[in-house]
Amino acid sequence: MTWCIRCHNCRWVCAGHPTKPWLGRLACNCGGAGAPCPSCNSRNDDASRPEVPEGYEAAVTKDDNLD
Repeated sequence: MTWCIRCHNCRWVCAGHPTKPWLGRLACNCGGAGAPCPSCNSRNDDASRPEVPEGYEAAVTKDDNLD
């Protein structure tokens, strides 16, 4: 993977400030949600899940019963 200037290779950007990475030393600290980096996760297939940063662990999965 080449260096992504937008997300700094974490593959996610700030949803409110899409030119700033969501994770890392230079991450946006506005407290907003993360969004897939449009440069790194630019698949045209809406069914594809975006790539996630190395070491990512989901807090909630589709199998969790949230009722």
